[in-house]
Amino acid sequence: MQVTVKLFATLTHYGPGVRAGEPFKVDLPENARVIDLINTLHIPSEEAHVVFINNMIVRHETPLKVGSDIGIFPQVAGG
Repeated sequence: MQVTVKLFATLTHYGPGVRAGEPFKVDLPENARVIDLINTLHIPSEEAHVVFINNMIVRHETPLKVGSDIGIFPQVAGG
């Protein structure tokens, strides 16, 4: 199954040389979950703080579907 992924902020370096928020495709097994995608990209799970699928916040255990648009954000602080 193929999904579209966007990585943001400090997670960008786990992608295939794209800029923050720039989409790229990832092939995964049919029964993949969010955590499987995180592991495939070699992102430490604790760094993938917020994950969106089709603009909805989801958990790491959430199953993925063909064609899902996924955004992964680290924890962000500012002031």
